[in-house]
Amino acid sequence: MNLPTIQQLTYLVALADEGSFSRAADACFISQPALSAQIKGLENRLGQQLLERTSRGILLTHQGVQVVDRARALIRDLNDLVIEAKNDGDDLRGDIHIGAIPTMAPYLLPALVQSLRKHHPHSQLHLHEEQTHDLLQSLRYGKLDVGLLALPIEEPTLSSAVLAHDPFLVAMSSDHRLADTSSPISLDRLAKENILLLEEGHCLRDQAENLCIRSNIQPSDIQATSLPTLVQMVAANMGITLLPRSAAPIEARTGSGVMTRPLRSSNAGRSIGLIWRTSSPIGTYLTSIISDLSTLWK
Repeated sequence: MNLPTIQQLTYLVALADEGSFSRAADACFISQPALSAQIKGLENRLGQQLLERTSRGILLTHQGVQVVDRARALIRDLNDLVIEAKNDGDDLRGDIHIGAIPTMAPYLLPALVQSLRKHHPHSQLHLHEEQTHDLLQSLRYGKLDVGLLALPIEEPTLSSAVLAHDPFLVAMSSDHRLADTSSPISLDRLAKENILLLEEGHCLRDQAENLCIRSNIQPSDIQATSLPTLVQMVAANMGITLLPRSAAPIEARTGSGVMTRPLRSSNAGRSIGLIWRTSSPIGTYLTSIISDLSTLWK
């Protein structure tokens, strides 16, 4: 039987992800003609047309969608096989791809990387920053091995561990009238303020917005593209925001023009957690890392 090669399946998945031959070729570090020849060879081996070329890029045929889904599973399982084969006892070896959401990556990834290097010095770490939806997709498809994000995530194919509770602080300009307040600030008091949030797509926005809705607070229509930008808007006294405590040492550091005060609400915040595929062998190597980070972020 003339079976497809892993390389051909990898190129097909890249095409599905990128939507065009030129972008897929760049992502795979090969020429566009070489990629086209590999895809044509795959179609010949399967006896099926897998995609249509259009003026806007490529469209997968019905058969192409099915082959891509199976190819993702095969590539994911092959990656897991390599991880398992390379590992020696408790020592994790080889390439490990770690994803983190943008509102955690700058503040929490250093500690995760330090713990992984301490317990698994022979692993090669690759770091990726993706929003929650894309990070979960990358985990499902085997592009990532571990994710750092806000929990809970309810999905039977994924396992997770809560590392810490990350409470929200009220962040304001050092010139703001609330900056003179040393005691915790009530949610009722926030209803009188201009609350700035991140734009759609960030889970931190969803968490902060849900808190506002439960407290009958109407956030501002003004939105920020990133947490550092949001904090700069706060420093400019355009409003106040809810800042995760994990981000405060960087975003509200001395000289930033931003002050933080605690909220008078013990459950206002998010859960920091690790997530991985239940079928992946990597889960058995995370116990020490989970213990390290749970202690550090307690």
